[in-house]
Amino acid sequence: MSSQSESLLMGSNLVAFAPSVPANLRADVMDCLLYAQLSADAKFDRSRTWRQWIEQYQRILYQKGARISGALNPVRLKIERLSDLSRIRHHLAGSATSPQLRVLLERSINELMNSDHAKTFFGSWFSAGRSESMQVIPCEATQDGGVNILVCGLQMTTTAFKPGIFFWEVLGGEMIVTANGGSFLMTEDSYAPFREPIASYLATQAQQVIQEL
Repeated sequence: MSSQSESLLMGSNLVAFAPSVPANLRADVMDCLLYAQLSADAKFDRSRTWRQWIEQYQRILYQKGARISGALNPVRLKIERLSDLSRIRHHLAGSATSPQLRVLLERSINELMNSDHAKTFFGSWFSAGRSESMQVIPCEATQDGGVNILVCGLQMTTTAFKPGIFFWEVLGGEMIVTANGGSFLMTEDSYAPFREPIASYLATQAQQVIQEL
């Protein structure tokens, strides 16, 4: 197995796996996370009711075999420049339960902020009232063959902007960054009753998307 961590962007989930997580558990985690996202999307509009959305997302993980092992201290920050995002890394890093998870979390947030997805959003963040959300999820193997999953949900909402003399001159703005989430423990056995039903559901959803193209 590679000695390097692996990061995967799937839907609104940026998942980072430590090298110690075996391939079969990586597949289980990715399927369960995507299922949780689709299920939460079907019940809540995250651009309007993000708190309910992220709670439903975590509820689905718990219902599908991921035992809750901890909670993320909620964070709410107001920033006026992109460099202020380093503060969110500092707050979230304290929620990691091991040095490896902390490194994975900080690396994942850096990767998210440098992604095309983030650049598109931040490139026009001066439009008040816009909202975007992502989940940054570092994962590491446990000594007994399971996987620790740290779910860090991030919502970014623009609240104001400061125009220049001309409309195309934007001097700065304000953005509220909210974080919520928790940590979960999944094993092959705990996920086993849900593996086939979730895989079948995701395959059906993928086929529907293909047919609509």
